Amino acid sequence: MNITLKLGTYNFLKDQLTSADTLLKPLFHANADHLLIKSLSTFAQYRSITGTYDKNNNLYSLTYLKLNADQAKLFEDKLFSTHPYSFNSTSTAVLQKRESPREYLIIRTFTEPGQIKAWQRMLQDEIQKQIQGSTEEDFGFFSKAYSVID
Repeated sequence: MNITLKLGTYNFLKDQLTSADTLLKPLFHANADHLLIKSLSTFAQYRSITGTYDKNNNLYSLTYLKLNADQAKLFEDKLFSTHPYSFNSTSTAVLQKRESPREYLIIRTFTEPGQIKAWQRMLQDEIQKQIQGSTEEDFGFFSKAYSVID
Protein backbone atom coordinates (compact mmCIF):
# COMPACT_ATOMS: atom_id res chain seq x y z
CA MET A 1 0.00 0.00 0.00
CA ASN A 2 1.38 3.34 -1.07
CA ILE A 3 -0.51 6.52 -0.26
CA THR A 4 -0.41 10.25 -0.68
CA LEU A 5 -2.20 12.55 1.77
CA LYS A 6 -3.97 15.72 0.75
CA LEU A 7 -5.45 18.25 3.16
CA GLY A 8 -8.13 20.73 2.19
CA THR A 9 -11.79 21.61 2.25
CA TYR A 10 -14.43 19.05 1.38
CA ASN A 11 -15.30 20.84 -1.87
CA PHE A 12 -11.65 20.96 -2.95
CA LEU A 13 -10.97 17.29 -2.21
CA LYS A 14 -14.20 15.65 -3.40
CA ASP A 15 -13.35 16.32 -7.06
CA GLN A 16 -10.05 14.45 -6.64
CA LEU A 17 -11.65 11.38 -5.06
CA THR A 18 -11.50 8.05 -6.92
CA SER A 19 -13.04 4.71 -5.95
CA ALA A 20 -9.71 3.55 -4.46
CA ASP A 21 -9.37 6.63 -2.22
CA THR A 22 -10.77 7.52 1.20
CA LEU A 23 -12.12 10.97 2.08
CA LEU A 24 -12.11 11.77 5.79
CA LYS A 25 -13.54 14.58 7.89
CA PRO A 26 -12.04 15.70 11.21
CA LEU A 27 -13.57 13.85 14.14
CA PHE A 28 -12.85 16.01 17.19
CA HIS A 29 -12.04 19.39 15.59
CA ALA A 30 -14.83 20.73 13.39
CA ASN A 31 -12.73 23.54 11.89
CA ALA A 32 -9.80 21.35 10.80
CA ASP A 33 -9.14 20.39 7.19
CA HIS A 34 -10.54 17.28 5.59
CA LEU A 35 -8.07 14.60 4.55
CA LEU A 36 -7.92 12.61 1.34
CA ILE A 37 -5.96 9.34 1.42
CA LYS A 38 -5.04 8.60 -2.18
CA SER A 39 -4.09 4.99 -2.83
CA LEU A 40 -1.37 4.90 -5.47
CA SER A 41 0.75 2.13 -6.91
CA THR A 42 3.81 4.31 -7.62
CA PHE A 43 5.15 7.76 -6.84
CA ALA A 44 3.28 7.99 -3.55
CA GLN A 45 4.25 10.24 -0.66
CA TYR A 46 4.34 7.31 1.81
CA ARG A 47 5.27 3.66 1.28
CA SER A 48 4.02 0.83 3.45
CA ILE A 49 6.63 -0.88 5.58
CA THR A 50 4.45 -3.11 7.76
CA GLY A 51 0.86 -3.89 8.77
CA THR A 52 -2.50 -2.89 7.36
CA TYR A 53 -5.58 -1.11 8.61
CA ASP A 54 -9.20 -2.19 8.30
CA LYS A 55 -10.86 0.01 5.68
CA ASN A 56 -14.27 -1.27 6.81
CA ASN A 57 -14.03 0.74 10.03
CA ASN A 58 -15.28 4.34 9.83
CA LEU A 59 -12.94 6.01 12.33
CA TYR A 60 -9.27 6.66 11.58
CA SER A 61 -6.32 7.67 13.73
CA LEU A 62 -3.27 9.01 11.91
CA THR A 63 -0.07 9.61 13.86
CA TYR A 64 2.93 11.38 12.38
CA LEU A 65 6.46 10.78 13.70
CA LYS A 66 9.63 12.64 12.80
CA LEU A 67 12.65 11.02 14.45
CA ASN A 68 16.40 11.58 14.53
CA ALA A 69 18.70 8.87 13.12
CA ASP A 70 19.11 6.98 16.43
CA GLN A 71 15.39 7.15 17.22
CA ALA A 72 14.49 5.96 13.70
CA LYS A 73 16.79 2.93 14.02
CA LEU A 74 15.34 2.09 17.43
CA PHE A 75 11.78 2.54 16.11
CA GLU A 76 12.41 0.19 13.19
CA ASP A 77 14.11 -2.38 15.44
CA LYS A 78 11.04 -2.41 17.70
CA LEU A 79 8.68 -2.28 14.72
CA PHE A 80 9.97 -5.63 13.48
CA SER A 81 10.51 -7.22 16.90
CA THR A 82 8.39 -10.06 18.25
CA HIS A 83 7.47 -8.04 21.35
CA PRO A 84 3.94 -6.64 20.96
CA TYR A 85 3.82 -2.84 20.83
CA SER A 86 0.85 -0.76 19.77
CA PHE A 87 2.73 0.32 16.66
CA ASN A 88 3.74 -3.15 15.44
CA SER A 89 0.31 -4.78 15.54
CA THR A 90 -0.85 -6.40 12.31
CA SER A 91 -3.95 -4.17 12.42
CA THR A 92 -1.80 -1.03 12.44
CA ALA A 93 -0.27 0.25 9.20
CA VAL A 94 3.14 1.90 9.43
CA LEU A 95 4.26 3.88 6.42
CA GLN A 96 7.53 5.67 5.73
CA LYS A 97 7.84 8.97 3.91
CA ARG A 98 9.70 8.48 0.63
CA GLU A 99 11.50 11.82 0.65
CA SER A 100 12.45 11.65 4.32
CA PRO A 101 13.05 8.10 5.63
CA ARG A 102 13.00 9.19 9.30
CA GLU A 103 9.38 10.33 9.02
CA TYR A 104 6.62 7.80 9.61
CA LEU A 105 2.85 7.66 9.47
CA ILE A 106 0.93 5.23 11.69
CA ILE A 107 -2.67 4.51 10.66
CA ARG A 108 -5.21 2.51 12.62
CA THR A 109 -8.99 2.33 12.30
CA PHE A 110 -11.70 1.94 14.93
CA THR A 111 -15.43 1.55 15.41
CA GLU A 112 -15.88 3.80 18.49
CA PRO A 113 -14.50 7.32 19.20
CA GLY A 114 -13.43 6.33 22.73
CA GLN A 115 -11.16 3.65 21.30
CA ILE A 116 -9.24 6.29 19.33
CA LYS A 117 -8.42 8.49 22.31
CA ALA A 118 -7.34 5.51 24.43
CA TRP A 119 -5.15 4.13 21.64
CA GLN A 120 -3.56 7.53 20.93
CA ARG A 121 -2.65 7.90 24.62
CA MET A 122 -1.19 4.39 24.73
CA LEU A 123 0.75 4.97 21.49
CA GLN A 124 2.18 8.27 22.72
CA ASP A 125 3.24 6.68 26.04
CA GLU A 126 4.88 3.75 24.27
CA ILE A 127 6.71 5.96 21.78
CA GLN A 128 7.98 8.20 24.57
CA LYS A 129 9.12 5.26 26.73
CA GLN A 130 10.45 2.97 24.00
CA ILE A 131 11.87 5.47 21.50
CA GLN A 132 12.54 8.77 23.26
CA GLY A 133 13.49 7.12 26.54
CA SER A 134 15.31 9.30 29.05
CA THR A 135 16.90 11.59 26.47
CA GLU A 136 15.78 15.18 26.45
CA GLU A 137 15.82 15.36 22.67
CA ASP A 138 12.34 15.98 21.32
CA PHE A 139 10.84 14.35 18.28
CA GLY A 140 7.97 15.29 16.02
CA PHE A 141 4.77 13.57 17.11
CA PHE A 142 1.13 14.38 16.57
CA SER A 143 -2.10 12.46 16.11
CA LYS A 144 -5.35 13.37 14.40
CA ALA A 145 -8.67 11.54 14.35
CA TYR A 146 -10.98 11.41 11.34
CA SER A 147 -14.20 9.76 10.24
CA VAL A 148 -15.12 8.52 6.79
CA ILE A 149 -17.45 10.72 4.75
CA ASP A 150 -20.35 8.61 3.50
